[in-house]
Amino acid sequence: MLLQPDTLDQEREALKALSHQDQANRFINEDVRLEMAVQLGDLVPGHSIHYMTEARWHLHDLLVYCLGQTGPADLYLCMYAVKEYQANMIASMKSRGLIRELHVLLDYRSGVNHADALQILRANADSIGAIRTHAKLVVLRNDQMGVVITGSANLTANTRSDAGVITCDTTVANYRIEYIKAKINATKA
Repeated sequence: MLLQPDTLDQEREALKALSHQDQANRFINEDVRLEMAVQLGDLVPGHSIHYMTEARWHLHDLLVYCLGQTGPADLYLCMYAVKEYQANMIASMKSRGLIRELHVLLDYRSGVNHADALQILRANADSIGAIRTHAKLVVLRNDQMGVVITGSANLTANTRSDAGVITCDTTVANYRIEYIKAKINATKA
């Protein structure tokens, strides 16, 4: 039986999605991924998901979980704190193509408090800036979806429970991206 061209395209897209998910899953512990899958479910455009981590998973795990569903995307960060492990994880995901572009807006004290992480991000970011901020904002955007993660978590391995919201809305993602881009353009780290 010969497959029709649109069936072949659908098969190709399904295989690509599985490949992206497999690649993302390499960056996350399987038990953590399963717990997040039960708690969070799938990302659905137009929906929001409220979550509590109970200190069992972290913002970098959530980033990987979301990338597993969105596929390769541009990443925009506005973050108070990023540790070296998380910066290395982001750099590795960028080198593997899971993160297409990386734009980073950090607190102005990052060079003092987290110099190693800042050096890694500088070497891998497409743009980077620094302001006075306590924000924790992650935005993923590709042609299919815009995802915004806001909450209490930094890109660290915090031992406390964090809370937040995942908003799957391209308009909201674009709004947050414009804010981050404007602040990066106004000041460079």
